[in-house]
Amino acid sequence: MRERAVSRLLAIYGAFVFFCVPGGFLAGLHVSRTFGDSYGYLTVTELAGFAGMTAGGLLMGLWGGFSQKERTLRTGLAAFGALSVLMGFAARFDAYLALMALYGVALTTVQTAVSTLLQERSAPAMQGRVFGLMSAVYSICMPLGMAVFGLLADRIPLWCLMTASGAALLIQAGAEVFVQLRRRG
Repeated sequence: MRERAVSRLLAIYGAFVFFCVPGGFLAGLHVSRTFGDSYGYLTVTELAGFAGMTAGGLLMGLWGGFSQKERTLRTGLAAFGALSVLMGFAARFDAYLALMALYGVALTTVQTAVSTLLQERSAPAMQGRVFGLMSAVYSICMPLGMAVFGLLADRIPLWCLMTASGAALLIQAGAEVFVQLRRRG
């Protein structure tokens, strides 16, 4: 944790996992409340997310992201946040599914960028520990996000939570741009 770049990436990843809960992990709840409580809607929603993540994996495998990996991370965070906001406002199910597929691409972009940056910035002897910490961050932030946003979803419409969490991710992406510009200046 003394490695500032590594601890910063883990914090970014933790915030990302926390804020992706409303749009990603509570998607089934949102679909059932907004579009209808049927197995067909829920199945197609999961398939759209899966297709997006698969496409994102193929894209990142073939393209590899921008040469500056921080730019890939910022772009993925911004896309993920914007898509979460748009998903909150989607009034038609087909539009929601298209956004969900793109959301899967953005998710894979962020995950790949964080993993690559952690690998590049960690000493080879510490990489196992660092990736263990990455798994621990996920294992803490996802259930924490479920506890927070799941309980809030009983009081606040889920589309509001998706929009707010998407806005938080957009702010996070903007803060990363600001940090990068500050480093250059």
